This record gives sequence, structure tokens and C-alpha cells, in this order.
Amino acid sequence: MVFILDAMKFPEGFLWGTATAAFQIEMGRGEVDPNSDWYVWAHDEDNIRNGLVSGDLPENGPGFWELYPEDLKRAKEELGNNAFRMSIDWSRIFPDPTWDVPVEVTFDPDGNICHVEVSEESMRLLERRAHQSSVQRYREILEECRRLGLTVLLTLYHWPLPLWIHDPIACRDDVFHATRRGWIDQSTVIEFSKYAAFIAKTFGDLVDVYATINEPMVVSGAGYLNKKSGFPPGLENIDLFIRVSKNLAIAHGIAYEQVKRWDRVSSSNYGPAYVGIVHCPQYYEPHDKDSKDDVEAASFVEYIQNEWFLNMVLKGDFDLNIDRIIDRDEQRPNLAKGCDFIGINYYMRNRIKAAESKIPGFPGFEIVPCTENCTDMGWEIYPWGLRYELNWAYKLYRRPLMVTENGIADAKDEKRSDFLLSHIREIYKAITEDGVPVKGYFHWSLIDNFEWARGFKMKFGLYKVNYETKERTPTKAVQVYKQIATASLH
Repeated sequence: MVFILDAMKFPEGFLWGTATAAFQIEMGRGEVDPNSDWYVWAHDEDNIRNGLVSGDLPENGPGFWELYPEDLKRAKEELGNNAFRMSIDWSRIFPDPTWDVPVEVTFDPDGNICHVEVSEESMRLLERRAHQSSVQRYREILEECRRLGLTVLLTLYHWPLPLWIHDPIACRDDVFHATRRGWIDQSTVIEFSKYAAFIAKTFGDLVDVYATINEPMVVSGAGYLNKKSGFPPGLENIDLFIRVSKNLAIAHGIAYEQVKRWDRVSSSNYGPAYVGIVHCPQYYEPHDKDSKDDVEAASFVEYIQNEWFLNMVLKGDFDLNIDRIIDRDEQRPNLAKGCDFIGINYYMRNRIKAAESKIPGFPGFEIVPCTENCTDMGWEIYPWGLRYELNWAYKLYRRPLMVTENGIADAKDEKRSDFLLSHIREIYKAITEDGVPVKGYFHWSLIDNFEWARGFKMKFGLYKVNYETKERTPTKAVQVYKQIATASLH
């Protein structure tokens, strides 16, 4: 395969990588982690029987926990990458509670957490409490990345919560009487601050680039507004959705402060700590552009999915009644701590059609199913939408950007190469023609993995995985990506 790449010269230092998540790739070889909400959720018999989850089990996964040396070698040598996005699972580091580790918490007059002070003594307690074999394995993975010359983008929270923080089955069955309610409760923000401080202190000599939270709007939206998504805790409650979203926005700011304080060592040009958040703005348009109802529905969905959360994080605008008007009492600049870059996860175009409202005061809508140019997930391939979202995010928030996920479920390996090339071309145009400061591209994903409620059926990997033997087989897109990355880096 030969592609005309000479015209695409990306900025010096551009990061070329793949994106992964701990829970989706680690298990399958080595130590199983049964201590997270997602592990329990995926195993729950009622969830499986009701079709909320696939019945596939994460412990049968790709086995990155032991096979990471060969996977990272592939990323470096076969893909020509200079970066790697990975996450650490909170439940592997702290399988047991950290409630009793003392910290000083400051609240604003409205009862919102605005600062958490982790002392040196509390850090020593956290270091003693941490699961040492997990700490050691993550250090080995990060050291191998450094040895290979892969700059790590480390995600602190990519969805699983420790069971001692969130019991998803108890919340699914009776959330108002459950005691471990995850992001519903502010106490989770406090515990997340301890975890973030520990990660920054422990791995700061190997990591400079951090994402605090991956796709917070999926955590709140899929978990608390869309039961059919198969995400824990499987509720549909607008008040809980708003509450969880708010707590996640505050959690980002508190974690941002912790990483900035505790990572004191530079290991790259980004050092010592370059901290952002990963968001998932997709391209939305009305199904019928001549229909006022469709136009209004699409505008509402675009606001709530793309803009609403980032406004909290970057502007301190907490539009908690979602009326698209920021009243004086919704301005909380003290809660907007900082965000050095925005990670953009882009996959698809969604066509929005007006429908009967299920929530009083909010426009009703439905997503029109994809009928052509679709991925195996049923998502419409629309490369130009990525350029649009990059321009949108930079214009509104004036932060450097990274494309932190972009990929395709394509079991037949028929569309992946073109998907990769066409989206990278749109990034190039955003940089060179539009002046958008995009600092990197991370393709989702390096290897096939556990696609949450959908299990192993969805094949996102640049490398196919045989889940019986754990053998990796390159897709046709491997050579395409290597040509792009190596042409840019030399």
C-alpha cells in the first residue's frame, strides 16, 4: 500500500499513538481485578438475562497485564508511534477503602467542594494502603513505554470505580437506599482527589501528560439517562444525571490541583504535569433541516452533549437547569481550576429527529439509525465532522487539543484503512488551514478489547486478538498508520 503523504507535514513533536483503557485490555493473563463496579456489572446474571450486557467476561480479555511488552513493541516498531494512551484502574491500586485517610476539605458557601488538601502524612498512609503488586506492574508498563520512546498520556479514570465506592447492583435496584453510590455523592470527589494525588506522586517521574477523566458525559448520560446503554447503574433519572455530571466536573478540578501539586518531576517537554480532560463531542445535525422541531432538537442535543459539561470545567458555568442561560447563581468560577488541553474523542455523525419529550421542559429527540457508511457499532462515518469539532472546541475554549480517540468497529477489516487516513487528513486541514493547535492523535485502539456492555464482538483493534490463544494479528491499517506516523516524524 502506498499513499500520497508528502503534503501532510505535521508540527514537530506531534504525538502519534493509540488509545487504550485498563479494564478493556488488561485481564486475560495474570492477576484478575474483581474489585470494580464494572466487573460486578458485567457478571450480574440479571444484567445478562435482560440483555443489558453481552455475557462476555473481562477476565477472558486480551491479557495486556502480562503481554504489554510485545504490545508496546508493536506500537513502537510496527506502527511507528511515539506515544501511548493508557489508563490506571483505581480498583487495582486501592482495592480497599481509603475513607479513613485524613484530608482537609474546603467547601464553598453553597456546599460544593472547592479544595482538598492531602498532607505528606496522608500521602504516606496512601502509599502503605496501595496494592503493591499493582503499583509495581503499572511502573513496569510505564518504564517500558519510556524505554521505547513512547510518551504516555495517562488517564486517571476511565470508568470503573472501586466496589467500596460504588455498588452498581444495589444502586440499580434501589439507589435511594444504597450506601455506595459512586459519583452521586460528593464523598467520591474526595476519594478521587486522594487517588489522583497518589498517582501523580507515584508515577510522576514517568508521566507528564494526564487526562483526569475519560468522557464524563458517557459516565453520567449512559449510566443515569439511558438504561439501554448497558452502563452501570442502569438508571433513567434526570436529577441524578445532573448531579453526577456536576460532581464529575468538580472532580476534574480537584484532581487537576492534585496532579499539579504532586507531580514534581519532568520527563518530557510537557513536564512536570500537563493536565487535561477527555471529552466526546460528536457531530450533530437535524434529520430534516427544514423542520424547526428537528433543528431545535439537534441544537439541544449538541449543547447538552458537546458544550454543557466543558462549560462547567473551563468557564465555571454550571447551567444545572439546562436552559442554556447562565444565571448569576450558576456562575462558579471558583470551581473551574484549570485544564491545559482538551482531549477530543470523535467517532460519528448523528442525525437528530424531534420526538415526544420524556422529560418535562426539554425537547424530545431520537437519533436516526445509520443506513449507509456505517461501522459495526451502527455509527455513521463522517470525517469532516472531526475537523468541525476541533474548530468548535478551539474557538470556544482556546485550549490546545489532542484527538484522544478516533476509531472504527470493523470486523471484516474493510473500512479501517480509509477511516484512518480520511480522519487524519481532516486533522491536518484543521492544523494547517484553520490554525487549530492539535498536539496529537491517538487511534482507538491498539488491540481488540472488551467493548463494555457490548463485550468482545466489536473489533476496534489495529491488531485482531484471538481470545483463546491471545495471538495478535495486524489489520491492513497497521501499514497505513506506520506510513503516516513515520513520514511525519522524519
